[in-house]
Amino acid sequence: MPSPLSPQITTVPRVVIAALKGGAGKTFLSVGLAGAIRKLGLSPAVFKKGPDYIDAGWLGLAAETECYNLDPYLFSREVLQASFLKRSAGRRLALVEGNRGLFDGVDALGSFSTAEMAKQLSAPVILVVDATKVTRTAAAMVKGCRLLDSEVNLRGVILNRVAGERHERVLRESIEDATAVPVIGSVMKLPLDNFPQRHLGLLPLHEHPKAAEFVREAQDIVSRSVDMEKVLDIAASAGPLAVSFGEKGMQIPRTTSYEGVRIGILRDSAFQFYYPENLEALEQGGARLVAISALIPGELPELDALYIGGGFPETNAELLADNDQFKASLRKAIEKGLPVYAECGGLMYLSRSLRIDERVFPMADILPVDTVLERVPQGHGYIRVEVNAANPFYPVGTVLTGHEFHYSHVTPIEGATCSYAFRVLRGHGVDRVRDGICTANVLGTYVHVHALGTPAWAEGVLKRAWMFRSLRLSDASMEGTETRPL
Repeated sequence: MPSPLSPQITTVPRVVIAALKGGAGKTFLSVGLAGAIRKLGLSPAVFKKGPDYIDAGWLGLAAETECYNLDPYLFSREVLQASFLKRSAGRRLALVEGNRGLFDGVDALGSFSTAEMAKQLSAPVILVVDATKVTRTAAAMVKGCRLLDSEVNLRGVILNRVAGERHERVLRESIEDATAVPVIGSVMKLPLDNFPQRHLGLLPLHEHPKAAEFVREAQDIVSRSVDMEKVLDIAASAGPLAVSFGEKGMQIPRTTSYEGVRIGILRDSAFQFYYPENLEALEQGGARLVAISALIPGELPELDALYIGGGFPETNAELLADNDQFKASLRKAIEKGLPVYAECGGLMYLSRSLRIDERVFPMADILPVDTVLERVPQGHGYIRVEVNAANPFYPVGTVLTGHEFHYSHVTPIEGATCSYAFRVLRGHGVDRVRDGICTANVLGTYVHVHALGTPAWAEGVLKRAWMFRSLRLSDASMEGTETRPL
């Protein structure tokens, strides 16, 4: 392991795919580029900037590898660079999809934007321009991006949703004459039916009826419409990136080994939002992860803890509601002390019921609240909370930085056996003031945390799993002693 602040150098070719705004087609083109690069035999590493599970899933499928998140808000520059170095090691190229517009951040200065991340990675940028109903004005926008921050290495433009050959010619000539930035690709308008969407982006990978076909189509379109040789040249123009880091930059620091704990992961079409770094952090701590579905009838296996991530339980509400056998076994395990950590969709599942319009679906009935699905986001963006009450996983006083994106809200807590563990410092949470609904060894929250930015999360889950395992094994040993014949 490198000593603290020891410099590491990477020369991996790399490129950031950015856009002028959200909804410009950046994800579709990034997926197509990842597939086209893989088809060339270059085995790319892929990354998604910002808190995003859905786009990352598509990028991973296209590249046939895991996609990792790079978020300059959720973790430090040191950790971001070290994660990039680790995940891109041995790869022939690294592709990073940005989010929102190139300079869009959390404030007027564009802090934590795609542009800032590109500078942290010393990576050139290819800009996706939505050409809908625009010609020379596109040149003004590209030129504005060059002038706003000269440190951003803008090296190419890909036109999207082009109306025809004449439209493309005018756009290309305008942009290249005014900015000297080459147009390296042009994608014509495509029927939206080919690319199902939900909320702010693509349909989740697990719900797309023809996911592999979608990736192949995106790959074929990009291969035909984009000069891949120029993409590779731009990526190769990235200079060496020097990264100085200590051990914390490469892995979650941990002084205790929790070897042997079994942690269940609800992973199906209802619950699919997990950062790979979170799962890896649990495994690094000694956990064996057990994949479980809440949609298939059956008993919960023997576990030491359960982690329920986010997703879209509303699209699977009927199956979740009808799976009484699984819900009953979950309640029984919790009554015995099973620790459960639930994020967003997991919180919804642990509630008594889920209301969608006029229909009400019974959920697991662990937390004394009901969930109501609305038609507009109830919480969207980065969130910070302070742990201000006792709970199974975090010390009081811990500040958690994460993100939230939920269309649901929960009703007020009923009963004295449940309480709130978090005070909201930024964001919405449950009611703009509180979050972290806690009862016994169960915590449900709208806050999604990233293990690299919140190492206390993995430590808390592992420690609680170890405690429950020790208690369970001790009880089993006592039972064996009591029943052993004389």
